[in-house]
Amino acid sequence: MNRKLYLAVLGLCFIVLLCGAPFMKAGEEAGVFTVRDLGNRTEEAEPYEGTFADGALNALVGVKNALTRLYTDYMPGYYETVFAYGKVRDTLNAPTSSLYADMRANAAKTPETPAEPDPVSAVDTLEAGGEDQTETPEPEPVEPVDPRDQVVSVSSTLLTTTGTHRYYRIDAEFGDGFQTSFLDTAVVLTDKSKESRVTMQAKKLNRIAAADPDVNFHFMLLTRMQDTDYYEDVIVGEESTGKYADLFLSLLDERITAQKWDIGTLRDRVERVYLTDHHWSTYGSWLGFCQLCGMICPEHEPVALGEPIDFPETRFYGSAARTCQTLDLWDPFRVYDCDLGTYKCSPVWKFDRQVKFLAKQKYVTPDVNVYAVFFPEVYKVEYPENHTGRNLLVIGDSYTQGFVELLGSAFDTTVAYYYTHYSGMNYREVIEEYGITDVLFEQFSDRILFDIYGDDRLSAIVLD
Repeated sequence: MNRKLYLAVLGLCFIVLLCGAPFMKAGEEAGVFTVRDLGNRTEEAEPYEGTFADGALNALVGVKNALTRLYTDYMPGYYETVFAYGKVRDTLNAPTSSLYADMRANAAKTPETPAEPDPVSAVDTLEAGGEDQTETPEPEPVEPVDPRDQVVSVSSTLLTTTGTHRYYRIDAEFGDGFQTSFLDTAVVLTDKSKESRVTMQAKKLNRIAAADPDVNFHFMLLTRMQDTDYYEDVIVGEESTGKYADLFLSLLDERITAQKWDIGTLRDRVERVYLTDHHWSTYGSWLGFCQLCGMICPEHEPVALGEPIDFPETRFYGSAARTCQTLDLWDPFRVYDCDLGTYKCSPVWKFDRQVKFLAKQKYVTPDVNVYAVFFPEVYKVEYPENHTGRNLLVIGDSYTQGFVELLGSAFDTTVAYYYTHYSGMNYREVIEEYGITDVLFEQFSDRILFDIYGDDRLSAIVLD
């Protein structure tokens, strides 16, 4: 009897889990209820290439990925179980993790030793006239390093590996005494795949730029740390993707004005990008705005940064924190009250109203993407008092959220298309409808260089 009862309970649990995930997904899509999730990011597995059954194998991989997402994100109790486990794990590991981080950081501190002078042989002295007439060369001037940028120590720890990324926790200390920990990634693709993807993506972008030669076409590569020169010093053993970023830029048509978003030092990385996420912070986006103005409209004076506004009751767990379940590491959420003047958005979005709303909340768990809550997608921004005679079309990804209102201050009208909406976009019709004079294409380098998530949909933009 006990055995039958046990098997019956076990079978019931199996049926609930098997049917529960599709039920939860269908219910959320129908708007009946909302499923709490950990913000797992969909990542494309490395495709099969060069086999006789590439199509069938890649189709099977797609089915596997769909089932994996269904039976994780929508599994009944998944969020509660994972969150509870992560919280207990981090609480128990906190003392050891802190000690380990200090040990790694101290071990990485390498005191500089003065270089030994080149020895001067006795023969050299005699040939010079019998006496030591060796002239000491004057040392070349060394540019002083700003203590803010001076890296005293840095170390990294591998946390987890997904289909396309390795995730690391980095501990760093700078010359001014500032210490921090943050999360970053390494792309898991072969060199051959990286190069072929970069070449294909550049062709797609060139095709878009060539569709209407009468507009000014601009491109900004939204840099990640792996695209920088210092990356290999931060995560030893991983290779920089900087050469692929340079390759991509070199393949772009001459009529495209292009640049990389600047995170040229490790200090830039921790100040301009969220510590637990891949997006630029609100400070970083303002710097990106200033950089873009220099490229697109150098005559425009960018608005000042404005006063910072913090939300001490809120924690922002970025995509990397959610993937790695590092609940002991989050970002404090900060925005800036820039004086943008008179403008209107569609859909309606008002900075002051968002500040008041978020100030009343207490988001402290990873199931809420605070960045997306404060900065929803805005599709049109109008500044009626500008009279610049220029209208901008932004073709971007989620970096455009919270940025298009700021960037729009340099134009009369700004229209934004996010990568999730490329499929419904007729490029030339949009340009004609809004009198577009300038186009800005901007995407996160993972997406535009390698189409790492398989979701950039550039080929779906209608150009004919």
